[in-house]
Amino acid sequence: MSLLNSIDRDHVLTAMETWDAAGGANYMLVRGGVSTHVLLHHGKEYDAAAIAGIAHGLATGRTLAPQDIPGGAAGASKALTRLGFDIRDDSPPTERVPGTRARAPRAPSSSRSTATPRPKRVAATDKPVDLCPRCFLALPATGICDNCD
Repeated sequence: MSLLNSIDRDHVLTAMETWDAAGGANYMLVRGGVSTHVLLHHGKEYDAAAIAGIAHGLATGRTLAPQDIPGGAAGASKALTRLGFDIRDDSPPTERVPGTRARAPRAPSSSRSTATPRPKRVAATDKPVDLCPRCFLALPATGICDNCD
């Protein structure tokens, strides 16, 4: 039995109220807004693992830190999805949790075949050497031939 089986929808709603009252939005800003699983509720975004940990504390008296949740943020997402909440999964595609939705897809970019081709980069060693027009020796950086001038 998972630790998160003890929470119900009311615990999660109370956890979100507690989060808002404590300034939880600042928590995400301090963490750089980096949360791979985001709980979406009434136009607000919450760290899914943090809310699940607070909800567990309301249900059992023992609040869980996000790293203490079995399965981490993905485990919290599964538990919250089971309770009917919307979760946005911002993790890389190989780590996505079934039942969560990914961030909105990007607008299709223009095809490379119709765009103007990029100029090819040339390494400094592959660039043509400037030659003296009289003696055909390589010119130094000054551009003045040491032999002819």
